[in-house]
Amino acid sequence: MQKLNRSLRRKASLLMTLLLMLGILSGCGSKPTILKPYEPMDATKSSEISPTAEKAAIKRLDGVSGNTLLIKDDSAYDSSRISARQALLVNITSGEVLLSKQALTAIPAGNFTKLFAAYVVLNNEENPQRQVSISQDTYNLRSDLVRCKFQKDDVFTVQDLLYASLMYCANDAVIALSSSRPGGSISAFVNEMNALSDRLNLKSSGFSNAYGYPSGEGRQETTLLDVYTVLREMIDNYPAFSEIISKPVYFCTYYNSKSEPLSASWSSSLPYYNSEEGYDLPEHLELLGGICEPAASIPSQIFCLFKDAYGTQYLAILAGCNSYDDCYEQMQNLAGYIPSIY
Repeated sequence: MQKLNRSLRRKASLLMTLLLMLGILSGCGSKPTILKPYEPMDATKSSEISPTAEKAAIKRLDGVSGNTLLIKDDSAYDSSRISARQALLVNITSGEVLLSKQALTAIPAGNFTKLFAAYVVLNNEENPQRQVSISQDTYNLRSDLVRCKFQKDDVFTVQDLLYASLMYCANDAVIALSSSRPGGSISAFVNEMNALSDRLNLKSSGFSNAYGYPSGEGRQETTLLDVYTVLREMIDNYPAFSEIISKPVYFCTYYNSKSEPLSASWSSSLPYYNSEEGYDLPEHLELLGGICEPAASIPSQIFCLFKDAYGTQYLAILAGCNSYDDCYEQMQNLAGYIPSIY
């Protein structure tokens, strides 16, 4: 009987050892579930990533991709380091909102209008190398809003004009794009921008022109949440957009009215590429791109796309900055809310 008991105890001990070893081995191979960048986030998981605040969280569909973004009341976020009037910082890998300050408040659309215009072009243009002849429409802008100084009948490609309108924030490039749509017109293009807002359920955005600055009567406004939605749509679905916003400078060959080849170049409006000041991003972040409102416009706007050492990506958007330089400093502060350690 004693031998039998010892044998049973040995077998039980061996069994427990085997179970423990199996548990350890299985634990070594397991990792927390992390959504890949731009992977659609199931709405049922949103509560695990961004818990609902005491007040009812505002739930919005992120574009048309089925992602869910939860924005709590402003009081739930510490925005003490942000003096800009509006701010939004989102971990777009997980869908977590890290900071929101007046992100649902209607603001003058300003330079963000060009993002909506670019989306209309990317969503409809089948041939980015299609040639566009600069028309008289481009010269209807006020002189202080002209940046590229095109000549009538210059010929650029759609791609060239997209680079100029986004990275160089050129109003005249947007006019050239909007007036060149086959069978369309500038007013028809603006109607497409407003139809885009309706399709994406962006109730807070409306436009009376394609480049961003009020002209007479008409609605010209958006919110940071709507800007985020359009940015995500382009980042997710159009690699050309990410390529454009990541370039410090763009070179192209165009043709004048005599069909003679000429060269043009445009520099990014993003101060990280152009400023001589000694501002640096946190060491754990890599800048993937962005645009900033030109210096002459107050209040100024900026957005940046970042990636950390783990591959996690973040969209940082600011509006209501006091100047071009202030955009830069406020973005430094906003980037400081991105955690360096998980």
